[in-house]
Amino acid sequence: MSDLTKRIILGIVIVVTAVLIVLAVNRKDSDTRKTSEQNSPPVPTKLVMLDARERGLKDLVAKDPQNRDLLFQLGTLYFESDRFDRAVEVYRRILMINDGDIDTLNDLGLALHYTGRSQEGVDALKKGTSIDPTHQRIWLSLGFVLATSGRAEEAVPALQKAIKLNPNNTVGQEAGKILVSLRKNK
Repeated sequence: MSDLTKRIILGIVIVVTAVLIVLAVNRKDSDTRKTSEQNSPPVPTKLVMLDARERGLKDLVAKDPQNRDLLFQLGTLYFESDRFDRAVEVYRRILMINDGDIDTLNDLGLALHYTGRSQEGVDALKKGTSIDPTHQRIWLSLGFVLATSGRAEEAVPALQKAIKLNPNNTVGQEAGKILVSLRKNK
């Protein structure tokens, strides 16, 4: 075999080897992409929908900034998505419009509690009970916040009041469960 023939064969072997290496690397990359595509989490449609709802509410509130119902919906959206600081801001805006809004005082008290400001939450809830002592949910919330912030003895009268207002509905039943739990943990 001539020297030229040997060089041509060696060149062909090098080219074929290089092509095989490139194909192997591309196949491995393709398999990796397929695996990562298969293992990647699904599109968080709940978050996408939540974001769209938030943007929609914000647009409506921008057009009608004194609309209590729109503000309350926005505050509720923040509350339900565990963005309690933002909920507190919105609830305070509502109370600037109507400082006696019981449902807002209730949700403000809970949101404050969830942000570590339990005493402020208790104050908001107590204000609500003084405005409308027949509002059952605010008594439940007051009892809950007191109980979960280590003030069980203070929680008992609030929970008892919630039960007394209506022991048969879900609010009264929940107050009863908390009360039983407090008595077991004495």
